[in-house]
Amino acid sequence: MRAVRLRAPSWFGAPLRRAAAGGAAVAAGALAAGWPYWRDHPAAAAVTLACCGGFAVAGGLLAAGRLGRRTGAAFTAGAAAWALTWTASWNAGAGPVVSVFAQSVFFVAIGVGVLLYPDGRLDGAVARLWTGVTAAVMLGGQALLCALSRPAWNGFDAAVAWPSVSPDRETFGDAYRGVTTVEAVLAGALVIILLLRLPGTGRLDRRYTVPVAVAVTVGVAGALAVQGSLIGRDVALDDVMEVYLVQGVFATVLPLAFLAAALRARMAELSAAERMQRLTDPVSVEKVRDALRRVLRDGTLELWLWAAGGYVDVAGRGAAAGDGPAPGRWRHEVRTSVGEPLAAVDTDDRLRGHEPLVEAALVAGGRALETVRLQAAARAHLERARDARERLVRVQAAERERLAAELQRSAQQRLRALEGLLEGLEAAVGPRAREHARACRRELAEAAAELDGLARGVHPAILTDAGLDAAMRLVAGRAPVPVRLDLPDRRYPPEIESTLYFALCEALANAAKHAGADEIRLSVRDEAGRVVAEVRDDGAGGADAVPGGGLAGLTDRVRALRGHVDVESRAGRGTTVRITLPAPR
Repeated sequence: MRAVRLRAPSWFGAPLRRAAAGGAAVAAGALAAGWPYWRDHPAAAAVTLACCGGFAVAGGLLAAGRLGRRTGAAFTAGAAAWALTWTASWNAGAGPVVSVFAQSVFFVAIGVGVLLYPDGRLDGAVARLWTGVTAAVMLGGQALLCALSRPAWNGFDAAVAWPSVSPDRETFGDAYRGVTTVEAVLAGALVIILLLRLPGTGRLDRRYTVPVAVAVTVGVAGALAVQGSLIGRDVALDDVMEVYLVQGVFATVLPLAFLAAALRARMAELSAAERMQRLTDPVSVEKVRDALRRVLRDGTLELWLWAAGGYVDVAGRGAAAGDGPAPGRWRHEVRTSVGEPLAAVDTDDRLRGHEPLVEAALVAGGRALETVRLQAAARAHLERARDARERLVRVQAAERERLAAELQRSAQQRLRALEGLLEGLEAAVGPRAREHARACRRELAEAAAELDGLARGVHPAILTDAGLDAAMRLVAGRAPVPVRLDLPDRRYPPEIESTLYFALCEALANAAKHAGADEIRLSVRDEAGRVVAEVRDDGAGGADAVPGGGLAGLTDRVRALRGHVDVESRAGRGTTVRITLPAPR
């Protein structure tokens, strides 16, 4: 687990200056490379230099950040290649050859940069295949076109250096159309790859990748359409320059979209403090967790706080933060300024690419985390007390069952054996002794019956053997008021069955004794991870849980297992006692 110190990250400054310097250098290179053309076309020069420099600035800013770092490097390389593309304007020496291959490198760099965004990886075999095929088609296809043509067929002076091998005008035209068609197919494939990625991206990534996908569609489609306009006609150098100019404008849509995404990410980091403060006022453990979820757009984020020598969740229960994160998860630990553990957040692994935003949110929530840690410590102590009480209830339920079984197995068996001995003695003695023996047998039978009743009160054997359904049917059959039952045919853990049994018996006894009801309805059902039991009568109503009364004792028993009791009782409308227990884990 990586520790994050509570410090504010810096976003601007030196990176911005370096990006601006790089943009200026690329723009200067483009100015020098295209000077023969810019002298007569100053408006085109202004547009192109702005596009080229903006491309380099966007690439430099992305390369300096953590979101799209490799994309920024690819865009910076592409901007430099686009500057070299304008060497065609000299129309002499190797300038035109350098120009056409620089154009191919430019488009390859754009495509690779788009696929690398935002995590810097070519995810999947399809993306890697596209990259390899595109590089082969753009560079190899350009080499083929050069080999099959003469410089004049491409709009350049016949005297320039040109790697012609077997020039043929008709073959060159067919090859040009073929290469352009394949490039259009690859451009469409790039858009499809980006669209197929969207369902698998996180909510935060989607905010940035959707505008990029739209920009790729517009920019690439426009650039290819302009390139295709040269097919099937004689071209001059001005035609080539105009195509470069329009392609540059279309291509610049891409870095602008990426730069806008990067700026949105930076603004999200800058606004994290204000949003965290607004969302956590007033401060509570749940509010801090929910604020982090909203700021980071991760509804699965879990917050653990350091309390009493370990991590606890928002409810105060112990959390296994010391173990490694689950697959697909990413964990951040937050420490105080003196290096002590403060909190840990467990998030979607896709947020790893937005670490600056995560850090900004944690830094902004640092004071709130310090505050809620005290709340978490109090909840942890309360949770330990509840755990102890829950364990006590389980032990009591098991002890009741053991004691009832012991009474039935040992004491009752001995009384039955003694009754048998008295029966034999009665047959062997005179009338007076026989009368005493009969009296002793009657006393023993009453004692055995009382002991059996005591054993049932401690823990009825039928509850252990047959479960809650059978036990409650036996109780309902003995009730002085008709009881309609709706019980599930399933077993619960012993502590659940024991608690429900005694709580329902208490509720039935209260209804039969105090409500004056003509009928009682008893139901038990599983509902949304809980066990819900209801005892509803049609009596006088007006019941209340007074201290020391039956309903108060019922409530204490249920609360020991983290449940609760609700009593609805209006005068003349009967009483409903609802018992809710957490489902067995």
